[in-house]
Amino acid sequence: DTSKLTIDEVEVSEGGDISSVSGVAVQAAAAAPVAASGGEPVNSPLGGNIFKILVAPGDVVEQGDIVIILEAMKMETEVRAARSGTVVGVAVNVGDAVGVGDTLLTLA
Repeated sequence: DTSKLTIDEVEVSEGGDISSVSGVAVQAAAAAPVAASGGEPVNSPLGGNIFKILVAPGDVVEQGDIVIILEAMKMETEVRAARSGTVVGVAVNVGDAVGVGDTLLTLA
């Protein structure tokens, strides 16, 4: 299965936020798989690389616990659980590149 994304122009503000995207064309051969177990996704707050994964499926976390550490521009950023729950799936691996809003893991 392959998918194709074409972007003609992206504007990035001084703070690093994407302010506009133009000329986007998406062609997907198959839909992305949906987590069978459901739950609430924990999304990436910024783009970067996965530096450390501190939880595994089945782990119980409390609100505020550090679950993943991202590295972006030589800085480490802690991703914390927004609520208490059980980790039902981890969608990334150490070294993966992620973008803003990408699902990192799922809590039930």
